[in-house]
Amino acid sequence: MRSPIRGAMWVIGYILIALAPLILSLVQLDPGRGFWVNLSVAAGFVGLSLMGLQFLLAARSVQVTGVFGPDVLLRFHRQMTVLIAVLIFAHPIILFVWDSRFLALLNVVTAPARAKFAVVSVLLLTVLIVTSVWRRRLRLSYQVWQALHTVLAVLIVVTALVHVLMIGYYVDQPWERALWIVYSAVFIWIGVWVRVIRPALRWRRRWRVVSVRPQPAGASTVTLELVDPATYGADGFRFDAGQYAWIRTGANPFSIDYHPFSFSSSAERPDRVEFTIKAEHGFTTTVGELEPGDTVYLDGPWGHLSMDRNEGPGFVFLAAGVGVTPMISMLATLADRGDTRPCWLIVGNRHEDEIICADEIAELQQRMPNLTVVHAISRPGPEWTGVRGHISAEVLDEVLPHDRARLQYFLCASDRVMDTAQTALADLGVPPTHVHAERFAMA
Repeated sequence: MRSPIRGAMWVIGYILIALAPLILSLVQLDPGRGFWVNLSVAAGFVGLSLMGLQFLLAARSVQVTGVFGPDVLLRFHRQMTVLIAVLIFAHPIILFVWDSRFLALLNVVTAPARAKFAVVSVLLLTVLIVTSVWRRRLRLSYQVWQALHTVLAVLIVVTALVHVLMIGYYVDQPWERALWIVYSAVFIWIGVWVRVIRPALRWRRRWRVVSVRPQPAGASTVTLELVDPATYGADGFRFDAGQYAWIRTGANPFSIDYHPFSFSSSAERPDRVEFTIKAEHGFTTTVGELEPGDTVYLDGPWGHLSMDRNEGPGFVFLAAGVGVTPMISMLATLADRGDTRPCWLIVGNRHEDEIICADEIAELQQRMPNLTVVHAISRPGPEWTGVRGHISAEVLDEVLPHDRARLQYFLCASDRVMDTAQTALADLGVPPTHVHAERFAMA
């Protein structure tokens, strides 16, 4: 957490908003309805409130993201979905167990309209969970899933609200209706802000493709130039080395087809930025087809993975594959500033001819006499004379200095590689507070 006080305020606010609907289920307790009915209603209200708050977590708000970091919010968003599912499913299950006569409400042909909306809401929530957890198995592209995810989330909240209003028992007072109206208005505003207003603000902030140059392992480096720096205000566009942005190519910025990639260029040259993207699936396979003059929109910068936010007497950058891109950005920035603090770049790859940004790394070695570069190749050819195998505690112990605990460490790789590296660093006595990583699985 970047700001504990602000973080605590956001957490308290989140809890208060999530639990506020409990007031509706407590102020009008009816002995005739009994404990289990009221418990069922409480679960439904809190689940619906948390579902609405998911829109806030997904909105990529600067105020919230700047405190917790986007990776933390993403994980929390996914974890809260589990709790929401438990609460929403508990709402009818408690009623069914308490009184089997409620099972008749599942018959959408004969059930009243209020029950039909409840059934539809629960079914939509089931579809949302299944398509999110098993997206790759269902072979849903990121773009299709994102659109489906958004539509389902909105429909779940709308059908659930209609269900609540049609029952009416817990929302028949003016102040109770006002509470749900405010909730609904806030959630709608978040959607309008994310899908309409913020893209409209990006309309004038166009970037133009300058060049696309090939990299090893099927990657490409795209260089973008800001068409009109004045659209970002007097200070122009700025980003911290190591951050990332969401990229959208095409004629307008309103599409939901955005993809997150790390900057791979120096933060000291913000009017012309670079992204190095490996072709794997979906959008990434089309990057090499971009041509000079094409329009690109950026949503960002985002992220906390930056040496500017974690000062130290020296820096260690550990990466694997295309995870080297934010490390290149940080090193290039340090080089442009003439920073002489010692740096280590330790990169893992399968083959020596698959080292992404190999030319950029070689150039940085020429510019930075304080930089030590180590390539760990897991499947090297017979002529490879460097480190053979994966990045391990043994490799790190041999490369890093004895006062390694004072350094700041930055990791970017697959979850498996980062887990291994973090364990190795802990074994070598590096404090966890000196190890920085952001984990994503969004595209």
